[in-house]
Amino acid sequence: MQPHQSSQSHISPEPSSIGIGTYLGKEDDQTDALYHDAIIEAVGRGCNVIDTAINYREMKSERVVGRAVRRLMEKHPGIRKNLIVATKGGFIPWDIDSREEPSAYFQNRFLKKGILNESDVVQGCHSLKPEFIRESVLMSLENLGLEYLDIYYIHNPEMHLSELSANEFYHRLSKAFEVLEEFVQKGRIRMYGTATWDGYRLDAHDSNRLSLRRVIQSAEAIAGGLRHHFRVVQLPINIYMPEAEVLQNQELDGTWVSLLRAAEEMGISVMSSATLFQTQALKENRLFSFQTLDNLGSSAARRALQIIRSLRGLTTSLVGMKTVKHVQENLYLLKVPKLDPSEALRVISEFL
Repeated sequence: MQPHQSSQSHISPEPSSIGIGTYLGKEDDQTDALYHDAIIEAVGRGCNVIDTAINYREMKSERVVGRAVRRLMEKHPGIRKNLIVATKGGFIPWDIDSREEPSAYFQNRFLKKGILNESDVVQGCHSLKPEFIRESVLMSLENLGLEYLDIYYIHNPEMHLSELSANEFYHRLSKAFEVLEEFVQKGRIRMYGTATWDGYRLDAHDSNRLSLRRVIQSAEAIAGGLRHHFRVVQLPINIYMPEAEVLQNQELDGTWVSLLRAAEEMGISVMSSATLFQTQALKENRLFSFQTLDNLGSSAARRALQIIRSLRGLTTSLVGMKTVKHVQENLYLLKVPKLDPSEALRVISEFL
């Protein structure tokens, strides 16, 4: 049950090259049962990265991840140290099991307790306020029922760039990181990062673009330089969204390079989300036109995953898997060598 290792990582234990995500699905017990069994199957097949977020399925995803991990710990004492459990905060969550309407939950859980004021919220759904980030971490730890989190991401922080100056944004991000460093010192978080949708995929001169250099500097500012625990970023990378590989939008030593290149040089691990673009890639007939993928048979999912996980500088490709069947299909790749990174780039370029 040892994880199948990826080739580039600044994380310990070594992350598997494919991780299981828990974003999609109904907020019901049946979906919980599917995810529970899928997670246990995935770990048994060498996947050790389990990704969730407090707002996924209105907290139900965190809870089922916790149940599955605790079940694995019961069956295999000592396995916890081999797993990488990641969650996210920043979006204002709603607990579907609370029996309160979302507006009442927001009022009672956050406003009345002074954790948030209306002015702390951007776009009606997100906050970087330190007190809110602190509460979000505690809620996730409770939902998961684990002693510690391996990775805690600030979720889509770039949403604030539409309302703040860049300097004010990075100052607020630094304050959020300060809270996460406190949890690191207490042993409740091992490392942290940013999980984004648009931020790292925008043109270099877009005002909503995230600068990886400035994000890291925000961590350095509150941790005494290089002693920070900012270790990982997550962003969509798939055959239709290849910006992390092909868009030169990050500053590095006076030049512009891709996010993957910048992260590699700066010592940051990268995890891809939406690797199958929420199943859209499975409809792509061009996946079957590349001889280099013919050893993967008729599975479009395997072909799309193989391209992305082979990109240079990518640590782990995350894919949502709710069934044991899909786990078995996709994690077959853990027995297959990756493509040469230059070949992966050649193939992905055909979709531009």
